[in-house]
Amino acid sequence: MPFLVGDRVTCNAAKVLGNKHAKQRYGRLFKEKELLGDVQRIDGKGRSVKYIVYFDEVATSKAFSARSIRRHSTAAGGNAEASIPTAISISSSSPNPPVEEPHDQESNDVGDGSSLSCHGVQWKVVDGIVEDWRSSPQFGTHILWGNDVEEVHRTPLDYWKLSFPSQMLPDVISWTSDQLPVGCPKATEEEILAVFGVLYSLTRTSEARRDLWSTKDGLFPAPRFGERYGLSRDRFEILLRHLSFCSALEATGDKWAPVRRLVDGFNERRIQKIFPGWQLCVDESVSSWRGKDGDFCSDGMPHVTCIERKPKGVGCELKNCADADTKIILQLEIQEGASIMANKEYVAEYKLAGTAQLLRLTKPWHGSGRAISADSAFASVTTAIACRKNGMHFTGLVKTATRMYPKKYMDEVEFPELGDDVTLEANVEGHNIMAHAWGDKGSDLSH
Repeated sequence: MPFLVGDRVTCNAAKVLGNKHAKQRYGRLFKEKELLGDVQRIDGKGRSVKYIVYFDEVATSKAFSARSIRRHSTAAGGNAEASIPTAISISSSSPNPPVEEPHDQESNDVGDGSSLSCHGVQWKVVDGIVEDWRSSPQFGTHILWGNDVEEVHRTPLDYWKLSFPSQMLPDVISWTSDQLPVGCPKATEEEILAVFGVLYSLTRTSEARRDLWSTKDGLFPAPRFGERYGLSRDRFEILLRHLSFCSALEATGDKWAPVRRLVDGFNERRIQKIFPGWQLCVDESVSSWRGKDGDFCSDGMPHVTCIERKPKGVGCELKNCADADTKIILQLEIQEGASIMANKEYVAEYKLAGTAQLLRLTKPWHGSGRAISADSAFASVTTAIACRKNGMHFTGLVKTATRMYPKKYMDEVEFPELGDDVTLEANVEGHNIMAHAWGDKGSDLSH
């Protein structure tokens, strides 16, 4: 419950005076000494609220967050103890009434003191989360080799071919050869594989590309890429310039055709060869891009995304699904721009882009009982229910998609101690879901 002006509270002497002065005043027991004070003023609101407390014994006033002070109660023996509720509720007569959420059509209505309504969904405060071991055991990840390669003879190249959509490799060789200048030798499988090898190596070095074919040793041995990959620099550059993952005819009708077959082939190959474990993670990533922007020219990338928080935030945004156990990425989806993404599968049914994206990325495993984890870009009550309808479980951090979620109740919960938590439960369309929040270090609330 929030503290009010005039409340009697206690706080550790070291937090009030600092370790040095508290030790001088109270000796060896300074870390256990509690000082009694009164809340004189409340500054700020929401997560940034501070309580100005005056401590009689040391004649000092100081500002504290709710985590640093505890409500004083005269328990048996007269000792001051923290009053930490096991279940927290709000009431219409609260001195700090809930603030309306943006876009809310209904306010949070309180029932019997332990339940509330949010957009028609009835939430009830419960004692905590009960671990659900489920009736089916948790299972691990398996690579489905089939009879392709015997275990004792597997090489790093075999693992790469297992992951790469190798069924389209002959087409890549043909399409690339068709794009080469007249008189230039056609590409071979060995050369295309060598090009991929060089590209992977470029991610592991900071040297300029032109220097990687050097054969002159210095302080360190020369890279000697020509000898290592059997590919001259000139041949590498011309193959890279004309490397194609679609036919020339396809490229004229679809702006994303140059990479669409590669992404689709990647997704199909992962379904065929990777049996994921019981837990999947849905997230986003960015493939850095330094070329032209298709919004301003005809030969640039069709849609360039800018995300400031990413290390390299300018490029092609990808939503992806990964196996939580092995960290193997299982599915990719290119973000093609708002107008195109609005017409993708599940958008019309669920209305939320994050929900639709998550369902598309996990579609191969619908009905499998797997548990999906995702961040706030995907998390919502709608997503949780959609996962249950499609035979999966869901856990996620809710920040923005708060419809039907008791966020304003959660935002007002006070956590006197680090790690204190609150849990609410609701039944939506016959499916039980839970909302959970806890006091976290460096912030007032996580949920």
